[in-house]
Amino acid sequence: MTRFHLSPALLLLPLAFAACGRQQSADAPSGGTDPNGISVRTARDPEVAVVTGGDTAVATPAAPSAGSGSVQVPAAPAAPAATPAAPAAPAQGRPQDANEILRRVEQTAAGIRTLEADFTQSLRVPLLNSDQTSTGKLYQRKPDRFLMRFTQPAGDVMVADGRYFWIYYPSSDRTQVIRTSIAEGGEQADFQKQFLSNATDRFVATLNGQEAVGGRPAWALTLVPKRESPYKVVRIWVDREDFLVRRFEMTEENNSVRRVELRNLKVNEPVSDALFTFTPPAGTHVFEQ
Repeated sequence: MTRFHLSPALLLLPLAFAACGRQQSADAPSGGTDPNGISVRTARDPEVAVVTGGDTAVATPAAPSAGSGSVQVPAAPAAPAATPAAPAAPAQGRPQDANEILRRVEQTAAGIRTLEADFTQSLRVPLLNSDQTSTGKLYQRKPDRFLMRFTQPAGDVMVADGRYFWIYYPSSDRTQVIRTSIAEGGEQADFQKQFLSNATDRFVATLNGQEAVGGRPAWALTLVPKRESPYKVVRIWVDREDFLVRRFEMTEENNSVRRVELRNLKVNEPVSDALFTFTPPAGTHVFEQ
């Protein structure tokens, strides 16, 4: 049976972000990938395989800073003191290793209640020799409100209203709406939980270096699941200043790779209830998942 699959991006997202959710069975006869790179109940598209990009130079950890309150003894040489000062805590944005970065990302994510961001999701499909890009606006309010409103393809939308998760892609089929209960797929409304909850226990993390994301310096991390997972590899780009995840990249079991980048993030600002409502348009048919 086809299983609902939300891909983001996501995220997180703190996703934040992108995409996440249940893996669709690779041999499900009705499975496919829609124009936004998210698997739904269609039979139009084959499996995809996408080539990922490379990494940048490896970053080095920050050296501990000396204490500012040391007392100088006249005529004493500049050799190390008999009682050295305790090492300073890692400077903001300069953690010592990948696991420390993940812990600080998780601490940051735990404080996020609402999120608003512009997103870009890209997908390259070698089997079709094509590249697909979708853009739009993302809103999240924990624990169970979520919205992805697409500007490309225009009119496509995904909404979690607290009770149901709705997917409507008029760019693919104007007559079909997919609905799943929050009890069945509600974890997909929280991108942060997908990748950032207990991340050091769930993934083997490697710090690959630094890259700029949207003009901001970020740590690039590779996460390999320790246990069964719908993803072979997850890569995240963590902002060095605020420890928000600005980019996700997921390699799935069927070797498809999706990248979701978040820009213009707004955290913990008021988000209207009206955003998280959806009424199936006239003439559409609702399919339960």
